[in-house]
Amino acid sequence: MTLTIEEFLSLLPHSFKYAIEFRHKSWLRDETWKILSKYNVAYTIVDEPLLPPEVHVTADFAYIRWHGRGQRPWYDYHYTEKELADWLPKVKEVEGSIKTTYAYFNNHFHGYAVENALSILKMLDKLTPAQEEALKRARTHLKQAKEKPVGLGEFTRGGEDRAKIVDLLGEVMGETRLARSFTIPDEDVKIKEANLKTIDARIRDYTLKMDMASKTIVHDCGDWERAIETRQLCKHIGKVLLTIPEQVALAWVSAIHENLDAWKFQQPRK
Repeated sequence: MTLTIEEFLSLLPHSFKYAIEFRHKSWLRDETWKILSKYNVAYTIVDEPLLPPEVHVTADFAYIRWHGRGQRPWYDYHYTEKELADWLPKVKEVEGSIKTTYAYFNNHFHGYAVENALSILKMLDKLTPAQEEALKRARTHLKQAKEKPVGLGEFTRGGEDRAKIVDLLGEVMGETRLARSFTIPDEDVKIKEANLKTIDARIRDYTLKMDMASKTIVHDCGDWERAIETRQLCKHIGKVLLTIPEQVALAWVSAIHENLDAWKFQQPRK
């Protein structure tokens, strides 16, 4: 059964607040604002590459989301003070029409979101003394990370292929699991075989076998049992794909990303 957006919104429980974020310009029209206003659903005012940063208030609250302007991935992005300052009139316009404004930075790689969120609060004269100290720590962290990158920052220095691997992995395993992949020490990973046909590896006490021909992934960690149901790769598989040669990893991640439903997620036979 196919539902229209109005039919879908009419089914939602009334005890929650809802915001909806679109990813195509075709939604940006008067009919959309009327439907959202009818059901008191906020239009997510976004800053991202796919949509213009238009302000539309369609509920008794507003939701602003800064998602970044990067490319692979686009949320690996640090807003400059000028870019944040350009948003101040929009934020004030929103605040003038409703009581509550929720604002969220999703440009989270390297801690950018923390620094940018505190920076715009400072520009709005809403920074508390405790937040002022947090802002100083965040800026110190970013300065040190720029001088000596680690984790994702170090990995993506290698160029476009590395950035694309991270982008695709984030989609097939989730950003939280991806972040955990970078915390696994390199010495915990033993690659027995890694080519365009087969991957055979060991991560600590866990095993991983991947077969391209049969589109099969066999793994045995605790999180993998849950990942089988959610159809997401776990942190151990992410770590292996971040460890093997880039061109091989990109081929595997691209194949999984292109047709995730065709892949069989399995546990070893006991």
